[in-house]
Amino acid sequence: MTIAMNNSHLKQLQQLIVEIESLFPLDYSNRVNRLFWKLQEQLKYFEKLPQDIVNRLQIIWGYRGYSMESHFAKQKNYQSFDFYPKYKKLMRFDTLFLRKVMGKKKYSKVIFVGSGALPLSLKLLRLNIQKVGYDISKEALNLAKKAIPKDRFGRNIIYKEGNFFDLNLNEKRPIIIYIAGLIRGKEVGLKRFVKQLQKGSLMVVRTVANDSRGFLYEKIEKQSLYRIGELKEFIPIKSSGVTNGMIVIKI
Repeated sequence: MTIAMNNSHLKQLQQLIVEIESLFPLDYSNRVNRLFWKLQEQLKYFEKLPQDIVNRLQIIWGYRGYSMESHFAKQKNYQSFDFYPKYKKLMRFDTLFLRKVMGKKKYSKVIFVGSGALPLSLKLLRLNIQKVGYDISKEALNLAKKAIPKDRFGRNIIYKEGNFFDLNLNEKRPIIIYIAGLIRGKEVGLKRFVKQLQKGSLMVVRTVANDSRGFLYEKIEKQSLYRIGELKEFIPIKSSGVTNGMIVIKI
C-alpha cells in the first residue's frame, strides 16, 4: 500500500511521530517501547516515505539506539556478554566480511564507530594494522577493553570516547571506517566522511532489518544510503534470527 492510496495512514504516522518526539531523548521505558512497536506496525502500510518523514525518523532512530545502548550497558547480563547469545557468531560475520572487502589491498587503519561493544569484533580481526574503537558510551568502551586479550593484536587498538559528529578523518592514506551504531543523523555524518576520506577508502555500514531497534532499516536507511558515494555491494547476513546487511561504499 502506498502513501497516495491511503492518506489516513500517513496522518496516523505523523501523529505517532509527534508523540515520540515529545519524549526526547527517549530514555528507556515501557511507554517508549510500546510506541516503537506501534511505529513498526504503522510503517507496514508504506512502500516508501516522504523525505521529511525519513529525516525525522532518522533522528528518532538515533535517539532510540543510544538510549538502548546506554540502558543495556548498565545491566549485569550485558557486562558478562550474555545479553546477545549469538554475538560471537555475528562478530565472525564481521571479520569474514571485512577480510572480503579488504582483499589484498593495504589499508593503514580500521575505525569502528558505534554499537558500543562492537570493538569486540577486533578480537577476531587478526590484522596487524592500527585499529580504533570509537563510541559515545564510556561503559561500552570499558567492556570492550576488558574483552580483548592483551596479545600483539590487542595492543595496537586505540579506544576513543566521543560524539560521532566530532570524529575527523584527516587520514593521508586509504582506510576502512566501519559504521555499526544506530547513530543520530547517520546520513549527514556519512556524507561528511565521504569528503574527508582519501580515494580508495571504504565505508562499511552495518544495517539491521528486523530487530527491536532496527526495524526502520527498509524505510529510512536503505533509502538514504543509496544516495551516498558509490554503492559497491549489499550483502545480507543471517545471524540469530536477525537479518544484518553490510553495505560497502567505495570512495
